[in-house]
Amino acid sequence: MKIALKFSNILLFFPHKSTRRMSGRMTGEALQFSHTCRKISHLTRFPVSIVLVCVVGIGIRPCYSGSGQRPYDLAGCIRMAFASSPSIQAAETDLQIAENRLRQVYAARFLPSLDFTWMFGPSPEARGDALTGVSNWRQMSVFTRTELSMVQPLFTFGKLDAAVEAASGGIGAQRAGLERSRFDLEQQVARAYYLLLLANQLRALAHESRAEIDRARRTIAEKLEADTGVYTYTDLHRLDRFVYDVEENANKVFKSQALARSALRILIGLPQSDSLVLADGSLKPVDVQIRTLAHYRSLVDGRPDLAQLREGLRVRSAQARAVRTDLFPQVFLAGRFKYGFAPNRDRQRNPFLKDEFNVTELGAVLGFRQSLSFASTRAKVKEARLAYEKLSYQAQLAVQGARLEIEGAYRSLIEAKANIGAARDARRSTRRWFISARDGFNAGLEEAGEMVDAVKEYGIIRAKYYQAVLEFNLAWVALRRATGHSILE
Repeated sequence: MKIALKFSNILLFFPHKSTRRMSGRMTGEALQFSHTCRKISHLTRFPVSIVLVCVVGIGIRPCYSGSGQRPYDLAGCIRMAFASSPSIQAAETDLQIAENRLRQVYAARFLPSLDFTWMFGPSPEARGDALTGVSNWRQMSVFTRTELSMVQPLFTFGKLDAAVEAASGGIGAQRAGLERSRFDLEQQVARAYYLLLLANQLRALAHESRAEIDRARRTIAEKLEADTGVYTYTDLHRLDRFVYDVEENANKVFKSQALARSALRILIGLPQSDSLVLADGSLKPVDVQIRTLAHYRSLVDGRPDLAQLREGLRVRSAQARAVRTDLFPQVFLAGRFKYGFAPNRDRQRNPFLKDEFNVTELGAVLGFRQSLSFASTRAKVKEARLAYEKLSYQAQLAVQGARLEIEGAYRSLIEAKANIGAARDARRSTRRWFISARDGFNAGLEEAGEMVDAVKEYGIIRAKYYQAVLEFNLAWVALRRATGHSILE
């Protein structure tokens, strides 16, 4: 969608020193284009430094791109990013690895050691028995041998159950990690989307301002040439000075727009040939109902990073139990079958004699295995228990940090909402001031300096309004992420 703007008067750009840096932090796993995203983050400061002034009537209407490419809304961009992001694919791979580990643990519960061997090779001739046996290496044949062995645990004092618990906790942790990667990517896409939306709007205003400034300069030049006495060369020179500010800030907008578009293209996996037309026609506050801070704090347990810590505690606990089982014997059943045959050798019937070429063995035993390194095992048990306690303390600290993050996002949201209302009221007042100064200047009743002051203040207030809108939208995105909720919900 494109933004169509109608202006009835001059648009001028002025730099303003009261630039306000937006607080906030881009989170999540580092992507290759994160440096580019940081470069375009200064768009959050442009609305304060670029003054849009002398606007009496503005009509904004969305329209489709003439290229015929479909527009992209925020929800669609997020879904495309989910489908193409390497970070999401890596997190999904980690989840599959964890699921495969659980299958391995289940397989270890039944015949964890089952080996089959088959071999063949040359067999020298041998006749007789242990007393009269004679071998003949000139007469060779081929022997075959088949071996099958297995070990089946019967009772492990909870070692296998602990392994299953640890593997299941690993799956839960990786699933929470996947959700966390989604939230991080969602926030990055939303930031890039709103920054590009702002850049598109500022670029449209810049184009309109150029045209209006050129028209105003021609008007002043014509009046001076006609020597009507309405304007002076000081007014013309002052306007020429304004032209530089317009061009300088417009060039910054063009650069930032290109960077924002490239970053969003990379995030959602679009080719460079796509013009990336946004569905939203202008930057507006998101339509949301703000609840109380207590409500948002109550949602802290839904955060994926805290879910990861809970699953990590589950894994640590299972690992500690698994180490403790080494203090007890492991009861198992072992069996073996071996059969070998060599046609050129006599089979020995004496049970005290053994011939590896002609052999038949079959049997099973019940046994147990006990580690006698009790001191070392107890030290390992204590280490595993301390690792669990350390992670539990870290989980408590993470909950405190999460609550503070939620409050920070909430306070930023409330502040931005109040700034939007105040900027909207101030915009109406400064617009009346500007119209009065403009009419007085055109009638020769006001000095040029008064006109310039009114123009600058009107533009500053409009810029601060867009700044507040951007901060409001990004604060809402941050609050959704901090409470473990998706923008798509």
